[in-house]
Amino acid sequence: MLDLKRVGLFVRDEEQDYRAASMARLFSKFGVEFIDDASTAESGSLDLVLALGGDGTVLRALVAHPDTPVLAVNYGNVGFLTQSDRDELDKVLVRLLSDEYFIEDRLTLEVRYGDQVYRSINEVVLRGASHMIEVQVHIDGRLVHTPRGDGVIVGTPTGSTAYLLSTGAPIVVPDVDCIVLNPLNEYSFSSRSIILPGSSCIRLTVDACRETDVSIAIDGDTRARLNDGDFIEIVRSDKPARLVCFESDYFFRNLKERLRW
Repeated sequence: MLDLKRVGLFVRDEEQDYRAASMARLFSKFGVEFIDDASTAESGSLDLVLALGGDGTVLRALVAHPDTPVLAVNYGNVGFLTQSDRDELDKVLVRLLSDEYFIEDRLTLEVRYGDQVYRSINEVVLRGASHMIEVQVHIDGRLVHTPRGDGVIVGTPTGSTAYLLSTGAPIVVPDVDCIVLNPLNEYSFSSRSIILPGSSCIRLTVDACRETDVSIAIDGDTRARLNDGDFIEIVRSDKPARLVCFESDYFFRNLKERLRW
């Protein structure tokens, strides 16, 4: 269990009804310091981050505090990463302070481009802006495919309920140790997703490309522009995304509620 001394609050926006004062009083009763704006706290200075928002808020909290467990409560519209909805916030905090939880470590990705290194929680997207591109896909040093289309997306089990979901890739249970690779709108009826071991090394190379605007986006943020012949490498990161959980079946519960199964 966590030795809670400092807990920080991470919110979607200032207009939320998140009752910071009452939460501060509750944590104070247990001898825990409550920081009402975790976005300004130094990375590594908190024992837990309480994220109130949707999955975007949770991602921002995980990026800002990569080594700190995040407890996510849904104040947004989707919330695949959240543990409960806003009307259960008080109950969730009581369970947290009563040590009725476990921590789930989720696979994340390390993305290397030149001398730059990035971390991805959901997905890495290599794509062209307006023309089809060809991308050489090497897996563990072997060329396995050169899809021609909008590009390629490489994601984690966490990302399988994000952008990957809209591309037709499979939903992956979070504790499966794997990486998902899916061509984007490939110009081929045989196009399929590939499920790779989490230990795989993936290299994506821009090949024979007329497109002048090829980019890599990581968790929705464009990070760099690529030229013909440029490549990126993607491997498992040594920093997992850490989520505080209460029920072992919360992932399937969220699927049923969010996707209306």
